[in-house]
Amino acid sequence: MVAPSSISTRRFPDPIRIELQVAYARAWESLTATHEIQAVAFVRNLRNRLGTEEALHRYFRDVAVPMQMQETVRARAFLALTPDERAHQGPDFAEYTAARGPQRMVEALRRRAQYVEETSLACRLAASLADEAVSLNHVMMALEVADILRPVMAVDEALVHYIRAFELSSVPAQLVFQRALARVAERQPVLAPKVESEPVLESGPRLRNASRPTPSFGLRAIG
Repeated sequence: MVAPSSISTRRFPDPIRIELQVAYARAWESLTATHEIQAVAFVRNLRNRLGTEEALHRYFRDVAVPMQMQETVRARAFLALTPDERAHQGPDFAEYTAARGPQRMVEALRRRAQYVEETSLACRLAASLADEAVSLNHVMMALEVADILRPVMAVDEALVHYIRAFELSSVPAQLVFQRALARVAERQPVLAPKVESEPVLESGPRLRNASRPTPSFGLRAIG
């Protein structure tokens, strides 16, 4: 994803170009706010398993946050957390390293492996919530861009323009595109084309085509 100032809008007329720049700036700010909210929720959901610093690091690893946005999101997330939450260090693993004896050490390692596996699952679940919120945000802003570009571009092309401008990867891009198209279809239902009825021919005796030769039957004389 690129910053709004890096998105090219020069090929559009001036009124549309200005509105498009404003829309992309608004989309960037909206995505930043969404990531801030989701990062704070991520930290709080994993409080019993990870410290704040480690949880934020895990958020930026598991959720696609643009590099240019990460420091802003981190700073805003720290400001949104309470002092106690910011200082949270996570659980202590001293019991896993202080085990003595082969049997106790094996048991401690087993519990540690189970804890890591459960923590990874909890991180994936929390990250999926963040991805869903970010996707919905993209859909909303993509529709706004499509409305601005409607006078000069078809709606599907406008959605692709948004997706390319923010450099979404293949899976999120397909998800945003399909959801945005579905919203457009809800607002503008596609009507079935009107089929004209064929004229009804009057019933009557069928006339033989005079130009078509009538086949003759019989034996051909062999001379």
